[in-house]
Amino acid sequence: MAQSKTHSIRVSEGHSFVLTFASNPSTGYQWFLSNPLDNQYLSLAANEYVPPTSPSRIGQSGHQLFTFHALQKGMTSIAMKYCRPWDAGDCGSFDFTIVTIT
Repeated sequence: MAQSKTHSIRVSEGHSFVLTFASNPSTGYQWFLSNPLDNQYLSLAANEYVPPTSPSRIGQSGHQLFTFHALQKGMTSIAMKYCRPWDAGDCGSFDFTIVTIT
């Protein structure tokens, strides 16, 4: 059964923020947006994988960092899923973030 998390954050208009997820691309899984962003409120500025620090072990998880930019005041959400790109029906985790932009 897939894990699911929901949380909320508050960010100032015009500022950027990062959502960080444990990720292990050697398994084929990676984090993706489940739904398109509401481009009125948010833009995706970067998506990068940061490998584990040295000394790393084979199969050790790193982190996938998503940087978003808050465009204007309001409320929106970010829905993420941890899936294999070729198998959208087999997701290991879901993350839902409610974003309040002040």
